[in-house]
Amino acid sequence: NWHNCVRTPSWVRQEWEQKHGLTGLAGDAFERQLDGVLERIGANDRCSDLNGPHQRLEEASKALGYSFKRCMLNVDLKKYEADVAGFTGFGDLTGARMGTLNTYLDDAYQRGAKILVRTRAQRILTGQGRATGVAATSTGADGKTRSVIVRAPHIVAACGALETPALLKRSGIGGAAVGDYLRLHPVVAISGKYKEDQRAWWGPPQSGLSDQFLRLEEDHGILIECSHHSLVVAASATPWQSGREHKALMADLSHYAGFIGIVRDHGHGRVEVDANGESVPYYPVQDGLDIENLQRALRELTLMHQAAGADRIIGTVGGVLHSWYPGDDIDKFIETLTGPLGTWPALPLFSAHQMGSARMGSDPTTSVAKPTGELHDTRGVWIGDTSAFPSALGVNPMVTCMALAARTSEFIAAALR
Repeated sequence: NWHNCVRTPSWVRQEWEQKHGLTGLAGDAFERQLDGVLERIGANDRCSDLNGPHQRLEEASKALGYSFKRCMLNVDLKKYEADVAGFTGFGDLTGARMGTLNTYLDDAYQRGAKILVRTRAQRILTGQGRATGVAATSTGADGKTRSVIVRAPHIVAACGALETPALLKRSGIGGAAVGDYLRLHPVVAISGKYKEDQRAWWGPPQSGLSDQFLRLEEDHGILIECSHHSLVVAASATPWQSGREHKALMADLSHYAGFIGIVRDHGHGRVEVDANGESVPYYPVQDGLDIENLQRALRELTLMHQAAGADRIIGTVGGVLHSWYPGDDIDKFIETLTGPLGTWPALPLFSAHQMGSARMGSDPTTSVAKPTGELHDTRGVWIGDTSAFPSALGVNPMVTCMALAARTSEFIAAALR
């Protein structure tokens, strides 16, 4: 991942407690869970070096009077190397990333946990309304697939918000709300070209952000960050107008900085399964507030590039690349990107984070799990990933996911007594 360690916003915690019944989430108990996670994964801001794009983001924020903060990162100070840190989204060469592999999973292993690799859960086994085990398939080093049965009275589903509901649906458990309320944190991106090489590959993938617009209408807003440097993503997201133009853009890529606007989605999609039981997500962009915030994000990202001194700003509408240059009408350019008021043009959208598709809540008709994390309809089955989020979070979800899992683990421990 991109290391960004953001605490759960207080207003989201209040919403989840008051509207969805997650007792104690707004108080000191969950604060201790967050503190425990940040300590275990070594979150700090001493590795938050700003590469070119993040420097441009900071300059734009200062010029416009917007907030700018250094990110807290789960990075080992002793192993951190700025020259290769920007590639850690593709594989961590140094071992500096204090992710689950180097922390909680290792903790479990050191305490005797058995880990089955290349093994895929197919169904959760149940009997008399409670968990009895998991049926899985395992592919060995010889390439052969074998069936595996794990017997256990407690099962934690933590397959991610696209796969956990598919597992529950294949298992015939979880109730009518399984797969509903999928949130994706829809993202728009605007790039600016600058005179100097931005060295976007240097330093951490994310080291700074602006939360200036995090709370807009109904506590839904926009988080502004920079994206992980990736030639492949840039090339595939750039519309093909000609080989010559595409080559020229890619040749200049080192001079571009990409700003992204992450929207806390108000609307939602769903996860279905196909005839083979495989996950099929659907996400229509039709909620009025989400469209308004996406348009606001496009405007702010553009103005920030202008404030940072970009020589060119580019955005895509309907598969066509549009450009702004100094001296052009910036408002007209923004209107081209966002469309006239009340409309929504065909823009490339990205998903930053998937959440909510097996959410916790007190109402079994609109949620899959109780506020404790255990399924409403099946004892001993618990949700331990972002699919448990009652609604979209609005910030990077890693720390919240871990803290909620720690909270749920206490309920599991109590059930074992």
